[in-house]
Amino acid sequence: MYKKADGHFPGCFGRKVSVLFRACFENCKRFLKGPDMTARPPCCDPPVKTYSTFEEFRELAVRSLDTAEKKIYYCGAVENLAAVFDEKFDRGFYIPTRAARGIALQMLIPNRPEFYDYKNRDSGENRETRFLRPEMPMDTSFMIYDDTVIFFSDAGTRRAFEVTSPYAAKTMKDLFNDIWRSTP
Repeated sequence: MYKKADGHFPGCFGRKVSVLFRACFENCKRFLKGPDMTARPPCCDPPVKTYSTFEEFRELAVRSLDTAEKKIYYCGAVENLAAVFDEKFDRGFYIPTRAARGIALQMLIPNRPEFYDYKNRDSGENRETRFLRPEMPMDTSFMIYDDTVIFFSDAGTRRAFEVTSPYAAKTMKDLFNDIWRSTP
């Protein structure tokens, strides 16, 4: 079975991502033939890939630059980004490439003083950053673009899993947008 008896998905992704993924799973159930994943034909299972190396995380970042929708959503801890986006990669490649391709980035990150300068650079980097409410601490994160959702563990664990599904992506975009609208 894909989830524990308590309804949460096991692993190193933490309760917040587990709850997010559970919501995604529950929303996608209407597309299943039965009450669980075993009732669905294997041809319909969304591709899920896992990643754990620096190079794989860097490749995930680079692939996001090929988004057809020209928009990337990111929510959660930024330590995951810092583990992959050193200054040279971030300012020397990722941000200029994203800007040149006209790709907007919406970010929901923790409200900490060390991130205020980051937020102040938004307009010059085709990005809009908002701070998560204090009652929403996150030590994990997720990123969405097109039909792809990537869940990142905490930075110390360095694990990610990628789900490619229009249903999962729509659910997570809806969730992101609900959080976005309720965040100043």
